[in-house]
Amino acid sequence: MSASEGDQNLNFTEVGKRPSVTTYTQRPEFHVGDKVYLLNADGTREGPFIIASVPSAGRYTVSLENGEAVKNGEEVKTDCLEAV
Repeated sequence: MSASEGDQNLNFTEVGKRPSVTTYTQRPEFHVGDKVYLLNADGTREGPFIIASVPSAGRYTVSLENGEAVKNGEEVKTDCLEAV
């Protein structure tokens, strides 16, 4: 798999005949299971919610503690989240 076929946030090198991940170009700020507030445009906060997934660096999906998706499972950018 080349970098163009996989996640664009990864750097690949070949060690012998096996490709391996050498570094992440951008590490996610939050991880699955972290509690966060969702920040609204007017400065108010909603939540707390749980990080449900990290589809790519800087983008997250959030859920209620029971696993129900928030905002229909739409991805949320890091700058719209605040750690609890």
